[in-house]
Amino acid sequence: MEILAAIVASLSVLMLVVYAVRARAMSPADSRLRVLTPLHEVSMERREDGSAILRRGASSIPALGRFLSRRGYSEMWLFDLQRAGSNLRPGEYFMIRLTAAIVPFTAVFLFTRSPLGFVLAAVAALVGYKLPSFWLRRRVARRIGAIEAQLMETITLISNAQRAGFAFAQGVDIAAKRMGPPISVELNRMLLDINMGASTEEALVAMNERIGSEDLDLVVTAILIQRQTGGNLAEVLDNVTEIMRDRDRIRGDIKTLTASQRMTGWVLSLWPATLGLVFFAINPGMMSLMWTTAPGIVLLVIWLTLNALGVFSLRRILAIDI
Repeated sequence: MEILAAIVASLSVLMLVVYAVRARAMSPADSRLRVLTPLHEVSMERREDGSAILRRGASSIPALGRFLSRRGYSEMWLFDLQRAGSNLRPGEYFMIRLTAAIVPFTAVFLFTRSPLGFVLAAVAALVGYKLPSFWLRRRVARRIGAIEAQLMETITLISNAQRAGFAFAQGVDIAAKRMGPPISVELNRMLLDINMGASTEEALVAMNERIGSEDLDLVVTAILIQRQTGGNLAEVLDNVTEIMRDRDRIRGDIKTLTASQRMTGWVLSLWPATLGLVFFAINPGMMSLMWTTAPGIVLLVIWLTLNALGVFSLRRILAIDI
């Protein structure tokens, strides 16, 4: 059992190292090309009228791609990775999560070699499997925040282009050239979809699905309604920009009003760990019982679980949507 666990862990680490070396050796041109048209495999969503929306492939390994697609992970992870601006495919992301679960499981199991150690190893594997998901969500949130910070200036550029007599696609092209990433990357993807034969409405909806921003959803909805009902698009975009400014002001007010509560939550979360370090400095032999005896380990796991639940609950309570 120990030999098998060591072999599996070694293979997992080897696959992770091979991917890291491969990604580091990729040229900047290939990296940019992979964002738009993935290497080795290109998946397109065909429309009834013959147009297509560019989609990234699930994996360069057909069997792994079929496995993820049958269980619904491929589509879900594909949108999350695109929203994070990552070049990873769902198959590669799955292998990273699998490696992050196998390595701590093997390490804890080989270190403890007991029934309780097997339970701790299973908990460590679960935590390791979830860590890449937390990283991905954090990266998605940062990228959406960066796009929303550029969105008002982008809308202003498109609105000014409309007043100057340019078409909507030309205004988007001007904004893509003037603005930097990440929003310029998404605008170029939208223009690429239009050049492949998709309608402007379909390209807008696809971009909205890729990014997942509430502010962008408001902009896309306003543009789609204007294209169906008519009217002055420049004026519509100006009104949307004014609404977004009001929302940003309200978000700033809420962040200011909840600053004290957020600080209290962090203090309550870090206080038990700080107290434990103080006790360890005073009497190391007594505190070492927390990780050298079975009751101490159980109490330590219970504390970590309850503390994590407390942090999660406080963050959810203070997360006020506008």
